[in-house]
Order: sequence, then structure tokens, then C-alpha cells
Amino acid sequence: MKEKKQRLFFALSPDSSSDDFQRLARLSAQCGLFGRPVITNNLHITLAFLGMVTDEQAAKVVATAGQLTPPPAFSLHLNTLGYWKRSKVIWVAPEKPPQALLTLAQQLKTLALDCGLEQESRPYKPHVTLAKSVAKRPEQLPQVGKIDFHFKSFGLYISKPVSHNGRQGVQYLQLGKWPLGSQ
Repeated sequence: MKEKKQRLFFALSPDSSSDDFQRLARLSAQCGLFGRPVITNNLHITLAFLGMVTDEQAAKVVATAGQLTPPPAFSLHLNTLGYWKRSKVIWVAPEKPPQALLTLAQQLKTLALDCGLEQESRPYKPHVTLAKSVAKRPEQLPQVGKIDFHFKSFGLYISKPVSHNGRQGVQYLQLGKWPLGSQ
């Protein structure tokens, strides 16, 4: 019998009650005109993609994450909009990511490798995907405006398939949450 696996990743989720989150959601809707907008509840910054994970691997990931000494809480200013041709997405990112974010992503990549989960060799580029299935780079992207978030924790998420208005998609559900260190 084939072992059941689940698609997991570590991420930062912006505070959905903030004005900045509403600006991020509007920006995603604007960018979605060029492809398919990311649904508001799925807006996040991936820290480490774990891939298809068994229950045993997931338990090890959760136990190991609880033993991390994470960097301090940090703020993030999203101010750069771009397009990746290979993955056909429009994204928003910080021009200069804070060191605490880069440290956390590296810790989680190392954690994944220690748990036997393959990781990409490409350098980490923190971003929020705003629109997918964008066939070509739009001639003019919308203005970003002011989008700032403060992160005090990170989470482990599962990607669950869902059907919405007859279209297949995914919903991200938080499985675990860990605090960042104090300043």
C-alpha cells in the first residue's frame, strides 16, 4: 500500500486584519488581471518548501522546528514588483530583505535537509506571489504603494486541493506555529 503524503511548507503569513494586508490583497487582484490572482487567504511568504511529506517526516519536522532558536521578530517592507517567466508569476518582494528573514529561511532549509527532505539549490528570494499563470510579462505593472508587515511567528502549512466555482485550486492551512525570538 502506498504511503499517504501531504504537501507542506514553512511560511510567514501577514496579519490579515491590517490595512497593509488589504493593500496587498488589492495589489494581488490588480495583478490577477494578467493571469490568475492568488486567493487572499493564500497570500504568504514561503520560507522553505518541504514538498510531499509522509506523516513520519512531518512529525520529525514539527519536533525539530520546536527546537530551533529562531532569529528575532522583524519588519518587512514589500516594495518591488516583478515577473518570473519560468514560473509565470507576478510577485512582490522586499528590495533588501532583513537579515532575520534570511537567517530564518536558512535555518528551515537546514532543518528540512536534516529531516531528509530535498531543498532547492537556488538562492532564497523572499516574495509574495500575487498572480499565477501569467503568460508573459505585462508591459506595465501596477504601483506597489506602502506595504509593511511585522512578523512575530512563522508557521508550517499544508496545501489542500479544493474546488472553487468549478475550478481546481489549493487552500493553505496552518498545521503549526512557532514564535520568533524577542528583539
